[in-house]
Amino acid sequence: MSQHTINVRLLNRDQVEALSPDADQLVEVVSGGLAAHGRRDVVMPPKGHLHLDHLMNGHFNILSAWVGPAKRAGIKVIGDYVDNWKHGLPSEVGMLTLYDPAIGVPLCIMDATSLTWQRTGAVTCAGAMQLAQPQSTVLAHIGARGTAFANIRLLARQFKLTEVRINSARTETRERLAERVQRELGLTARCFDRAADACEGADIIVEATRLERPEVLIPRACIKPGALVITYGWMMALDPQIVVDASKVVVDDWAQCQVGGALHPMIADGRLHAGNVHGEVGQVIAGLKPGREQGDDIIVFWHRGFAVSDVVLGNFIYERAVTENVGMIFPLLTAGEE
Repeated sequence: MSQHTINVRLLNRDQVEALSPDADQLVEVVSGGLAAHGRRDVVMPPKGHLHLDHLMNGHFNILSAWVGPAKRAGIKVIGDYVDNWKHGLPSEVGMLTLYDPAIGVPLCIMDATSLTWQRTGAVTCAGAMQLAQPQSTVLAHIGARGTAFANIRLLARQFKLTEVRINSARTETRERLAERVQRELGLTARCFDRAADACEGADIIVEATRLERPEVLIPRACIKPGALVITYGWMMALDPQIVVDASKVVVDDWAQCQVGGALHPMIADGRLHAGNVHGEVGQVIAGLKPGREQGDDIIVFWHRGFAVSDVVLGNFIYERAVTENVGMIFPLLTAGEE
């Protein structure tokens, strides 16, 4: 009988951030995962949810996937607790586990809090590179949670932004984000009390709110021709007419969108269906479907976030950790094999 010890590498948040790719690499890594999804070189069920909202103001999201090009499987569990700021914690705290799919054993457990922020920003940016006007200069960001800075930082590398407009429910969060944008990115950042005012005439609009119930924060009248509207909040914050009038509606995963999320009410009532969805962003990145074709088109990009992005980014970090011998090794078990 031979024995084999299963060693699991543990990576904390500081190590994850130190091993993460730079901005350009980050978008490249996540875009590769999106393209693999577009080519159907992945196995990914819609994300699951452990709903606790009726007991406390939060719930857990469970995301799992196998990604062919990475030869890796992974599962992420991330909490979504909107009142965590009262405890000095991020609203989203997550953990990613990576597995060798050939033999079904765990390889790594890592913090996935900032990883989630990074991969979300990269999906936002990868979509905008395909769907926004190349000459876009004004960005409106509605919501100031953890993913906000990642969105702005990556978009600022791809577009010659001259102004970032920020709105959020709490004054202190939008002011803090604006100060960081100005300090770290050297961009003009302005705070707005009303989302509609921030969005008026903007080239790219990112809606990342934490609404507890649907509310029209972004009316159709403030959307200019040629704008790209990106939404990924859980509750609907867009005027439905924006979606109706859009030349293209692009999603990240259509099967997952049918389970819930920002625009799900329009699926439920029949106004949004497979026939009027242009396609998935991975299909656009893989060259299977066109991106922006007309300069004055209004395009809506709805991404809910999915495990493929977590797995490809997590695998990049894990492989760097192995190469650089970073992290704690935890011997999980010693298995006998006849």
